Amino acid sequence: MYSSTSTPTTIAIDLKKYRIRIHKQTIHLLGDPKYIQLLVNPLTMAVAIRPVEKELSGDQSHKVNMSLMNSDNSYEIYSRSFITRLCEVIGGLETNCSYRLSGEVISSKAAAVFSLKTIKRIEPEVPNGN
Repeated sequence: MYSSTSTPTTIAIDLKKYRIRIHKQTIHLLGDPKYIQLLVNPLTMAVAIRPVEKELSGDQSHKVNMSLMNSDNSYEIYSRSFITRLCEVIGGLETNCSYRLSGEVISSKAAAVFSLKTIKRIEPEVPNGN
């Protein structure tokens, strides 16, 4: 069982642009790391974001550019390898759509964990037509 110090959060995944949007609060709760690692676990059907101190080889880590933390409410990362792996694990996702995952930042594990069972398609906004 996880510690009681967990905070609910979500991430958005745009399959068309290979983009992952992480709430800035989530980055802050992870300790404003220099790098983060995106992980997919097909056995537990979960995605995790964890802070790392240095860059890892092979597209394993992503630099957190603090100058980009000043705009909007989310931080964007582009990763074709992560999105491709995620689509392999889940299957049946529409490649021109965006999806949202719900999870929590677990301070005792120094990670944000998102269950793939929570994935929901983000419906595009329809203009009023007026």
